Amino acid sequence: EAAWLLSNITAGNQQQVQAVIDAQLIPDVIHHLQHGEIQTQKESSWCISNLTMNGSVQQIQYIVNLHVIPPLCNLLQQQDAQLLQVCLDALHNILKQTPEENLEEVTMKIEECGGLDKIENLQTYSNNEIYQQSYEIIEKYFTNENDCHDHDDDISYMSQVPNQDVFPFGNNSANQTVPDNNFNQNNLHFQF
Repeated sequence: EAAWLLSNITAGNQQQVQAVIDAQLIPDVIHHLQHGEIQTQKESSWCISNLTMNGSVQQIQYIVNLHVIPPLCNLLQQQDAQLLQVCLDALHNILKQTPEENLEEVTMKIEECGGLDKIENLQTYSNNEIYQQSYEIIEKYFTNENDCHDHDDDISYMSQVPNQDVFPFGNNSANQTVPDNNFNQNNLHFQF
């Protein structure tokens, strides 16, 4: 019941969130998030999710520094759709509120505790909101631009190649060849 009460307080404004922080209650909430019975974990997850929604950037950074990410990620293997949604909301809010210069550190924390794998697995979950939330998190924060072949490298390489005029691009008729009337498609052979 204490976790339920705290979840209602953290649903308030930043001053109420700060009062919970000042009372040094967040470490206990995180402990129960990790080690409590399932009902206590649910209420603790609501408390954390509300804090991430209503807290300041500094307040959210405070709970990240208290290692809130691993217990949130651990709960992503539960079957309760509401619990999954609350934990995904909390993680998504943490990512959204993290300053750019700290974002890589937070994404690494999620990856290191197995959270990314769990979020990826939720993309096959039957609940559409959970699928959508997990997809958005991965797409925005974990899709590495290097995962796709970056053709900019090819273009910059080609700009360094001497005698660029040997590449017949464009609509330059002098560089185009047209098959003559004796062209026969049946004589084409491709070797791979």
